[in-house]
Amino acid sequence: MSEGKKKSMKVAAWAMMANMPLKLKAEITLKMLLAGSDERKRRELMHSVSERRRLTLPRNQIKWHPSIDQKACKQCKVCLNFCPKGVYSEKADGSIVVANPYECVMLCTGCEGRCPEGAISFPDKKDFQKYVYYV
Repeated sequence: MSEGKKKSMKVAAWAMMANMPLKLKAEITLKMLLAGSDERKRRELMHSVSERRRLTLPRNQIKWHPSIDQKACKQCKVCLNFCPKGVYSEKADGSIVVANPYECVMLCTGCEGRCPEGAISFPDKKDFQKYVYYV
């Protein structure tokens, strides 16, 4: 697995844990530490966490997704290469667009921090934490 994909998986994992109950977050963090660099174990653990994650509304009714300031975007494709969920795509003219907004992991903002031009933004997380809970 490439370093870029590993990093994007880590960001997705931390996003998944964003509003997780403290006890569950501690349990998962400990298990991740014990898994060390074993990518198979880490992926299995994150899959088990995703199975426990629930949304209070169907995902296509929650408007959590990135926006791109096309004037600031330099079409570097960092976001396109970073996102493991395929949220972004490239148009024929080379511009980057949010093609699959509802594939974006709830509360993940990993691509925002990687954009060298600061062209990516998200809504305020506080307004969206109410949509995610764990069983």
